[in-house]
Amino acid sequence: MKLKIRSLRLTALKTSFSMLTLLLKLIINFSNAIRKKAKNDKD
Repeated sequence: MKLKIRSLRLTALKTSFSMLTLLLKLIINFSNAIRKKAKNDKD
């Protein structure tokens, strides 16, 4: 029973970690897009 709980917790950790990574990538892409737009507006 304890082993099951541990594996479940590990799966939850992995899932949340991958979701965080995805979110981080989205934020980086978003900020890059804004930066490019700002540069284009200046020119």
